Amino acid sequence: MLAAAAVLMAGFGLIYFFWKESGSRKPLVFKALATFMPVLLALYRAAVTEEVSAWWIFAGVVFYMAADVLLEIWFLTGVASFGIGHICVITGFLYMGAASWYVAGCFVILYGMMFVAVRRYLKDLENLLVPGLAYAALLCVMAAMAVSLGIQHFALPAVLTGIGGVCFVVSDTILGWSHLSGKRRRAYSAVLLVLYYLAVYLLAAGQYFVA
Repeated sequence: MLAAAAVLMAGFGLIYFFWKESGSRKPLVFKALATFMPVLLALYRAAVTEEVSAWWIFAGVVFYMAADVLLEIWFLTGVASFGIGHICVITGFLYMGAASWYVAGCFVILYGMMFVAVRRYLKDLENLLVPGLAYAALLCVMAAMAVSLGIQHFALPAVLTGIGGVCFVVSDTILGWSHLSGKRRRAYSAVLLVLYYLAVYLLAAGQYFVA
């Protein structure tokens, strides 16, 4: 099931990537279908285990899928949907025991990395500066908790959850940097899309092993 979801996700993602420059909104269907694969994984996990944490992770991935589409129609609404998704995943990680002193250290590193990458462009955000910094903080808290789970369990499957969180931060950092700097090359789009899909997949699939 995990392999099938990964293959389908990659397939839908490729269709979206090579069709998205057409100017039509039809490719967004495939973008959503790609993220729908982790949604199914998270739903199956939640339904089978009936764990509160699994249902929160499922809710978070659903908001990520919605954000995928909204981001390209109403950008700020998409960002808000991602933010709600991060809150849901954070709640799920709390139920999984992710709260530890590791979280603070990981947060400082990840947030610092994002700040350094886009610091010269922050002035261009103007009224969106505070919401932007708040979103970045939410993202980095989620990723820090994912890394904390990997450290606490100290096993490869658990570490994959942490890798997923880090991939999410790197993907959003590339997105923010390319958007603010105006350097929107196709290669950057490909890298951030791969990292994003990998992040959502690992966050949904990692809980199969971290229970």
